[in-house]
Amino acid sequence: MIKKEENTQLDDITLPPDPGRIINGLRDTGYNFNTAVADIIDNSIAAFATKVDISIDFSPQKELTVYVADNGCGMDMAGLKNAMKYGSDKRDDPGSLGKFGLGLKTSSTSFCRCLSVISRGAEDGTVRKVQWDLDYIVDSNDWKLRHFTVSPDEEEILDATAEGETGTLVIWEKIDRLLKTYTNRGNAQKALEKAITGLYFHISMIFQRFLDQSDSRDRNVEINLNGKKVIAWDPFCTKETFTEKLADEEVIVEMPDGSTTSFKIKAYMIPRRDDFSTSSSRDLARLSNDMQGFYVYRENRLIHHSDWLGMFSKEPHFSLLRVEFSFDHTLDEAFNVDIKKSRILLNEEIINYIKDRIMPAPRRAAEERYRIGTKGKVAEQARDAHAASNKNIEDKAKAVEESTTEVTGKDEIKLTNQHGTFSHKITIRSAPKPGQYRVIPVEVLPDGQLWNPCITDGKHAVEINQAHPYYQKVYFPVIAQNVMVTGMDALLWALAEAELSTFNSLNKEQYEDMRIVVSRCLKKLVADLPDPDPDISEE
Repeated sequence: MIKKEENTQLDDITLPPDPGRIINGLRDTGYNFNTAVADIIDNSIAAFATKVDISIDFSPQKELTVYVADNGCGMDMAGLKNAMKYGSDKRDDPGSLGKFGLGLKTSSTSFCRCLSVISRGAEDGTVRKVQWDLDYIVDSNDWKLRHFTVSPDEEEILDATAEGETGTLVIWEKIDRLLKTYTNRGNAQKALEKAITGLYFHISMIFQRFLDQSDSRDRNVEINLNGKKVIAWDPFCTKETFTEKLADEEVIVEMPDGSTTSFKIKAYMIPRRDDFSTSSSRDLARLSNDMQGFYVYRENRLIHHSDWLGMFSKEPHFSLLRVEFSFDHTLDEAFNVDIKKSRILLNEEIINYIKDRIMPAPRRAAEERYRIGTKGKVAEQARDAHAASNKNIEDKAKAVEESTTEVTGKDEIKLTNQHGTFSHKITIRSAPKPGQYRVIPVEVLPDGQLWNPCITDGKHAVEINQAHPYYQKVYFPVIAQNVMVTGMDALLWALAEAELSTFNSLNKEQYEDMRIVVSRCLKKLVADLPDPDPDISEE
């Protein structure tokens, strides 16, 4: 056994990190442009701003500059130095949207090499400017925060929002990670406009509860992007008549220290495409498989959205289900909120509770609404899909038919084929529309059969069951492709015709059994294929 002896402590060694390597390394903390700008807005809201103006300027020399101005409480020199310190002091309010003391710096330098903060505090009304310039830090090899006078133009930009009162202006310059290197200014401008459009939606979603004047859960904040007011985006379509709240539960959580806190879950089933009040509200809802899932709010700010937090996979029949998950700062440690405030990690006990106790009923309801709507949509969109098949079969039927039929009574024919003449029970019907008398799509067939021979206006025909999973999952995705549909229709009509051509009094039951068994096998074989998504196919 090795004998352990105590170490004798010698003098401590101060080992400061290399400024240039560290500050450049911190540029790669995983921010994208939208989350980076949202982090700056967090600071404005934490400073009690009621107005935030974002401007993205693209000069003729293709130089980008981002300005974020607010009318918050502002800062004096001590406040500015603290705000620019990596790992700034904790805020007095634990519920502040600014959490780790890193967001202002890491989010900004993820995209720019020069970050300036200009602020007017309440103490003396003086406007001050400090700056982190990454190139200056590298050249000086020191953590030198630059201190400048404020230019008239900069003060004017601040006062356009702060109106001469307290406020802060954040400026990004030397932006090198937003746009690719474009030789053509027009292409760069298009790329920037796309980024701005994405940012507008991101802000409208992330800060919905602050932007919505009718939402009383938090104070209102006006946010403008390049002069355009950002309108709140409600993922749950709560103002729509056909939106249903499927769950509303507060879950109590016991903390390690014995205290309790809680989070809230509300599950919403949004309307199907045709049930929205207007086409514009339908478009705003962003109906898509990608938008289903949990929308996680920390202190009324959306931090994570549109996935199932590892509980379920995204499937089309849950595309109408969106779930609000809200908590406050007391659960930050329990949920492992990350530095970008864009992710939470739930422990197994909470995951199982939500998955097994809260979500089953909403998922059943959403799936039922989807399936009802899908069946109707499939039938509607497939209404004329078999026209080419009918014409193709009608043109060739006489050359391939090896039996003749004569109607003798209700659902009864005299059938003549190579084995003789027989009395045969069969569905007899009229064509649902002119020209549709060879392939007849129907809502349902007995015993779950995919197809069934029939006589339509005296012609040999086949009924096809639109409710069968094979039709839903195999036919529907190619319903607009005439060649594919004509080929599949030809196969089913040929099976029906083969039955008439080889029928005799001894094999009647075997044919019916074969149709049922084949249809059952096909149902199982296509079970794992994706469900049809008629709403999305229409976009």
